[in-house]
Amino acid sequence: MNRKITIVSATEKEIEPLLNYLKIHAEQHSFQTYQLHGLLIDILYSGIGILQTTYSLMDYLSHRHPDGWIQAGIGGAFDLSLPIGDVYQIKTEIISGSGAEDKDGIIMDPFTLGWSNPDSFPFTEGLLACPYEPSAIMPIASGMTTFYAHGHGSHIEQLKNQPHGQIENMEGAAFFYISLLKKIPFLSIRSISNLVETRDTTKWKTGLAIARLNDVLIDVFQAAAFNVDRLFRHATS
Repeated sequence: MNRKITIVSATEKEIEPLLNYLKIHAEQHSFQTYQLHGLLIDILYSGIGILQTTYSLMDYLSHRHPDGWIQAGIGGAFDLSLPIGDVYQIKTEIISGSGAEDKDGIIMDPFTLGWSNPDSFPFTEGLLACPYEPSAIMPIASGMTTFYAHGHGSHIEQLKNQPHGQIENMEGAAFFYISLLKKIPFLSIRSISNLVETRDTTKWKTGLAIARLNDVLIDVFQAAAFNVDRLFRHATS
């Protein structure tokens, strides 16, 4: 029986090189499903943002149940030491901007406010944590899921005083949350397309980030192609 893996991406553009690879190397494919070395690989476009991602994932799970899935995309480096173009496994996610605003404009998260237990599943110390690691070695980073991509200097400075992650994105927390609750093995892989600073898209390297991301995705599949169980390894194993 073929194992089923799903690639989740907000947009088609972010994984276009992987799609081209699968079209060439897959034994067969139909619509958005490819068969490669005993793997059935589904492609799922979640859309941009928490709401679209949550709906897309839950709708997909209403009729398909993968043996594991990978979220792949690009993101902005809130940690300015992360080089543009580098690719990271996202080990933790938080939702930034959720909770209540104090008189100084600082957002207090639901755990600080006492609304939620920071260690109540699926959270660990207020974070959504991935217990898996890929078969291919890559550096790790923390993610923060935001409702909009930050680009205003004063808002970015405020965010530094709130719980935050190293890589900004708009879908990660939804993917982590659902994966943990549904007990689906998962990985999240992101490349850096830009720094989170005063918005200037002329400095962004989206093409480089997409190319590097897909190089890693293809390497992951090649490394795991003949040993599917290695694709998702529990970090404690």
